[in-house]
Parts: sequence; structure tokens; C-alpha cells
Amino acid sequence: MNQFQRGECLNQKTKNGESMLKLSFQNLWRRKSRTVLSLIGIIIGVASIIALVSLVDGLTENIVGTVSKIQGIIVLESGSSTPFFSMLDEDYKKKLEAINGVKSVSAIVMEPAESIDGKDLGYGESGLMGASLVRLLGSDFSGDPNRVAGIGGEITKGRNLKRGEKGKVVIGTEIEDKYNKFLGNSIKINGKKFQIVGVFDTGSVSFNSTILMSLDDFREITGFPKNKVMFFSVQIFNPEESKKIAKMIEFKYPNKLKAISASQFGEALASILGTARLLVLAVAAISALVAGIGIINTMLMSVMERFKEIGTLKATGWTDANIMRMILYESLFLGIVGGLIGLGIGWISAMALSKIVGFPVYVSLYLLGEAFAFAVIIGIIAGFYPAWRAGKVDPIEVLRAE
Repeated sequence: MNQFQRGECLNQKTKNGESMLKLSFQNLWRRKSRTVLSLIGIIIGVASIIALVSLVDGLTENIVGTVSKIQGIIVLESGSSTPFFSMLDEDYKKKLEAINGVKSVSAIVMEPAESIDGKDLGYGESGLMGASLVRLLGSDFSGDPNRVAGIGGEITKGRNLKRGEKGKVVIGTEIEDKYNKFLGNSIKINGKKFQIVGVFDTGSVSFNSTILMSLDDFREITGFPKNKVMFFSVQIFNPEESKKIAKMIEFKYPNKLKAISASQFGEALASILGTARLLVLAVAAISALVAGIGIINTMLMSVMERFKEIGTLKATGWTDANIMRMILYESLFLGIVGGLIGLGIGWISAMALSKIVGFPVYVSLYLLGEAFAFAVIIGIIAGFYPAWRAGKVDPIEVLRAE
């Protein structure tokens, strides 16, 4: 069958009710390998959006939700964005306790554990916000004995540590489950044995992966500088005065201390994680560019290979709009099929990532909708130029060639 006969046949099929959508879908699979390669680009883009954004969203919901429940004031070094990059003299504790309205002040230090029960965790210098970390929290435990110093939560089993108590620890529920520990058991941390006297729960998987100990024990097993702390957790008598007292602290110690209410810290942390979400989306945008180029290449090659066929279709009655619509349908199908497969792979990847990092990722319907819309829009945009080129095919030139 020559190109003119094929064009008449295709034209007749559409007139007899065989939809252009079906024809466009069939056209994609004339060159299966090229189509599959284009789909892979879209699938990777969609899957990466779901997996990475769900990780950031899960971290945000997990940590910020818990931090927002903490009452009181966090005092850190002036200029520090988070408590984990702050270093203060421990002497500030007495000065803060002397401020009117302050109920108690707890000195806090935190670092990731290097080993648990002789097993090297391999975290090295990795950041403290990583949810898979086992955190060590050292404190003087001078606040409420029923609350977890610095990170909120409550003691659910046993008791809290007493001020100055050494050789004993309180573990989070995640540590209890992961290492199969019970009250009275011993746990070896960074090569030193401790007795477990309590278990706490903050409602956050991330914070529940924390082990509480005295400041002295913390410094001994981590090498943290003496008379130094990361930040202070300040409890006040009237929670409604938290912002007022925070301003008072900064006024008394300008350019030395930074004081923020726990709720403000939660908002700041949410802002930081929101920026991380944008960075993740920027990475996905690169995938979008690659996927778009792949689709453009696929569609342009398809138009060039079907130059005679397209010209013949126009000679047998197809308009420029018909041709452009057919090519756009093909491009749209690439976006839809790649998007659907990407949703499935992205969801599976997110669940696997959740197992690796140790906390639930958050795959919302909104995120799935965003990722699918991304694939469809890329498909449509990438199809415009090839569709325009196809619409400009001159049927007279095709017939002469035929």
C-alpha cells in the first residue's frame, strides 16, 4: 500500500468513527524503543517528585508538628539558625534563671550516636536533622521531671533522670522497639554501658529516636567541650508571656543570645523545610527538562518519518488543525502513560525510602495530583513544536515526491 492509499484509509477510518485518539495512541508504538525511552524520562521525573517531596513533607509533619507542641522558650547563640549550630557558655543558665517569669532552665546538648551495643552506626559528621539518626541528648534535667528536656513529650514507662545522675539513660519508644530494650536493661552507647530507667514518647518518630543522659555522661562519650552547651530550654510560669520574656532575654544580652518561643522555632523550622521542598522541586524540574527534550525528539522524529503520510492525509481532506491535534494527542499520551507509571513507581519508592530513613513519608493526594499534572503538562508543552511542524507540511510537495 503506497502513502496515498494509506492516507485515504486513515482518513476513511476516522470518518467511520474510529477516533483520532485511538489512531494517535497506535502511532506511538510504531517505534517502541524510542517511545519507551521518552516514557522513562517522564517516569523518573514523576517518581522523583513523589519520593523526594513526600520525604520532605513527612519530615515537616513529623518534626514541626511535635516542636509546635513544646511550650517555653529556646535560647541559643545569637546568629544561629537552629539550636544544632549553636554553642553557649553554661554560665548563662544562672543568668536566665534570674529573669522574672522564668520557671526553670535546662541546658541541652545533642549529637548523633556513633555506636549502639557495639554496632557502628556510621553517621560520622551527618546532620542532626536526619530522621534515621539515633540522637544523644545531654541535659541537667532541672525542669519538670515528667517531661522530656528540650524536646517535649512525656515519660511513659519508668522515670525521668534526676539532676546529676550518671550511668543511666531514658530512651525513646523508637529505640525501645528497634533495639528490643526494656526497663532495667543495659545499652552500650559509644562503647560505654548505661542502665535504662525510663522510656518517653513525643509523638514524633524522629524525636523518639533519642537517648537522654546527663551532661557529664554526654561529654564523656562524645568529647563535647566542658562548660559548653548548644542551647537552653526555658520554661516559664505564664506561657502567654513567652514572646515578652524572649524579647527581654535578647534585650539583656544583645548580640550574644537569641531567644525564640517554641512556636516561633516551629515556624522557622517549617520555613527551612519549605525551602528544602523547593530545592527538591528544582531537582525535579531538571528531570522535567530532560523528559521534555525526550518527548520533543520522539515527536519530531515521528513527524519526519511520517512526512509523506501527513502530507497525504492533508491531501485527502485533513486540515492543519487535524494534523496538529493528532500529534498533540500522541504527545499527551506520552505524558499520561508516563505519569501513571511514575505515580506507581514513585509511591513504591516513597515507601522504600520510609523504611530506609526510619520515619513515615507523607504521600498526599495533592502531591500525587501535582506529579501527574507535571507529566501531562510536560507532554503537552513538548508536543507543540512538533505539532506545528507537522501542520506546516505541504501536501503538494508530498504528492510530487510520491
